[in-house]
Amino acid sequence: MDLDPESDTKPPPDAGPVSRWRQVNLTFADWRTAEEYATARLAPALAAAEDDGVISAFWFVRKSETWRLRLLPGGRLPRVYALLAGITADDRIRDVAEPFYLPEAYAFGGDHAMTIAHTLFHADSRHILGHLAAGGDHRRELGVLLATRLTRAAGLEFSEQGDVWRHIATRRHQPHAPAPRPGLIAAVQRLVTASDDTPRSPLSAAPSWPRAHEQAGRDLGFLDRHGTLTRDLRGVLTHHVLFLFNRLGISATDTWLLATAAVHVTFHTSDIPPGYHSAGTTDSRVKAVNTSQTEAEGPNAAALREQLVATLKQRGHIGSDSVEQAFRTVPRERFLPGVDLETVYTRRQIVTKRDPNGAALSSASSPSLVADMLEQLDPQPGDHVLEIGAATGINAALLAELTSPGGTVTTIELDQDLADGARAGLDRAGYDTVEVICGDGAFGYPESAPYDRAIITAGAWDISAAWWDQLADQGRIVVPLRVHESGLTRCFAFDRTGPTTLVSTTTPLVCGFVPMRGTAEHADQHVRLDSDVVLKLDAADQPDRAALARALNHPRYERWTGIQVTDDAPIGHLDLWLFVNASKPFGRLRVGDTARTNGLGAPAYRWAGAAIYHGGTIAYLALQETGDGQHELGAIANGPEADKLAAELTDLLDQWDEAGRPNQPTVTAHRAGTRPVQTGDISRPDTVLTISF
Repeated sequence: MDLDPESDTKPPPDAGPVSRWRQVNLTFADWRTAEEYATARLAPALAAAEDDGVISAFWFVRKSETWRLRLLPGGRLPRVYALLAGITADDRIRDVAEPFYLPEAYAFGGDHAMTIAHTLFHADSRHILGHLAAGGDHRRELGVLLATRLTRAAGLEFSEQGDVWRHIATRRHQPHAPAPRPGLIAAVQRLVTASDDTPRSPLSAAPSWPRAHEQAGRDLGFLDRHGTLTRDLRGVLTHHVLFLFNRLGISATDTWLLATAAVHVTFHTSDIPPGYHSAGTTDSRVKAVNTSQTEAEGPNAAALREQLVATLKQRGHIGSDSVEQAFRTVPRERFLPGVDLETVYTRRQIVTKRDPNGAALSSASSPSLVADMLEQLDPQPGDHVLEIGAATGINAALLAELTSPGGTVTTIELDQDLADGARAGLDRAGYDTVEVICGDGAFGYPESAPYDRAIITAGAWDISAAWWDQLADQGRIVVPLRVHESGLTRCFAFDRTGPTTLVSTTTPLVCGFVPMRGTAEHADQHVRLDSDVVLKLDAADQPDRAALARALNHPRYERWTGIQVTDDAPIGHLDLWLFVNASKPFGRLRVGDTARTNGLGAPAYRWAGAAIYHGGTIAYLALQETGDGQHELGAIANGPEADKLAAELTDLLDQWDEAGRPNQPTVTAHRAGTRPVQTGDISRPDTVLTISF
């Protein structure tokens, strides 16, 4: 029985810090013996080790007769070695190996999403071991029910859940297995439409089990809505379900049968009204059965394009008819040769070039962000547009559609190979009028100036002198500006109000971009607090780096405000407000997966670790769940003055709340040298910025 979900994924090019998780592979004569050992000996040993603080967490996956066990040390390593010696001293074990464990951060959606995954894996592993010890009945039904809870909580509609099942069926395709019979399809229909559990269900007896899946789904949905997953949400959820079925011990054949039945229910059963949920049950045993096999036909490019447009409209990224029509028209697949269609039309960024260390140099931006920026830019037919950062050429093609008839588009790319690739893609798609220039975008392209619209598709440190010079009177420039050296970035739409003044009054976009290279290149500054914890900051604030590096040696201090927020509340610019209003230096705390799991830091995902610091003390924004989709906002601090700095941060949060939770900044850009720099200004070589709420 092949139960290996890890063969489906590859480690990311930028794996990050070495993981503190330890792996041990235990191989047995057969999978049944492995399961008996796990329930009789492994489960109690791991539970006791966690209770005693020997380990902080554990989880497992299976590969036929081998169990791959992952342990996160909780304290001194000699105690972990003693635990390993104890659990491997068993005659049923045929072989023991301790390979290096590299978390599949890319496959599961990135560093933050990997923490969510590890939290779920741990909770799920504990419950599954308990369930197996109690007999392990109805594991197929449990797999479908838990997968449904996960995907529902992530915000997927019924048809989108069906798409996850379709991906699973594709991954576990069994070429010689017959398709599921009507009885199995009917059973799966009851499971995927269930809204609760019967009293006899194992999920009723252990409510924290489904809650763990629901929490993971909500957290992943939150990351997806804020554009911080490295992959499409459905792809991430597909991997989660494959790992879940693996831990439950559901074979590849049964996984394919169940997923195929769920696809049939989702897309081919007409008697399930929208939003319908029947009473849940885990009492009708789902069994593998044999009939004839059919394989679903994959969608074509036109269908995927329509699906993408519908999703972008539904989620508010597309608001105008012109942007909608442009997205319906531009064939993205012509610009991404060799990339499979579903990836081409995913809502995720697609990296197309990396440096030798794996860092992204160029990419096709997320369609969500592309649409948002085009709505900000608002190009009109006949406009002359300058784009900095041609990348694949997709955005230039959209601009060509939006400025037709009579408009022009000039796009600039630093690297000759990228410029050539963009030109080739534009030619394949029929946009031969777009002018592609190989050059440094910071200098613009004066030969075709002035420009009614300019759009910068790379992270910019400044509004360069050339952009000031080449933007037409009353023109508009959309630019993702790094307003702080920690990497705090917003995409602003500036309107020219005078020869030396630009003003942005519309809500900026929270975004992240590959930084500009060439003469405008600028590096982040940071202090490493732990192997997996970094504080990003601004060198101009003259931080005490040595003192900050010792901050995590001090106990964690928490202070909560009573301020309640929800995931969908319009408060995405709280970090920018904090940066503008705090009297202490601003920074952003990046806490990796193992550091979060070990409790070294837990900054709120939403504001990318927004923090203030003073001397050797750090205080950062945090959230704690209070139920019904509500979270309490607070501060967590480490350092010799943790209580004082946490109080200062929560006082700021109270001020923000009393002011009505402002989320609409006004940003004015003055050309450098045209007015004196004032207190609170953000000074760059070519531009001075003022931000107010």
